[in-house]
Amino acid sequence: MTKRKSKFYFPRKTLVIEIDRRCGADGCGKRNHISLTRTEAIEYRGFDCTECETWNDDSLSPSEMPDSWHEANGSS
Repeated sequence: MTKRKSKFYFPRKTLVIEIDRRCGADGCGKRNHISLTRTEAIEYRGFDCTECETWNDDSLSPSEMPDSWHEANGSS
């Protein structure tokens, strides 16, 4: 009996990145785990704290994004 060969393709692309940020509000300092897709990461400008709901201005440094996202940054 012969086995059928399966043809699955799993591209090795980063689909989501996770970042950790601490809230900058006085007396909070809550650690926030944030998951971002490529599009969200490019547009990311900050987050609402999950504890106190204060807006925190923020941005990603190039080192926080996968290299493959930089290469195609102009063609998002």
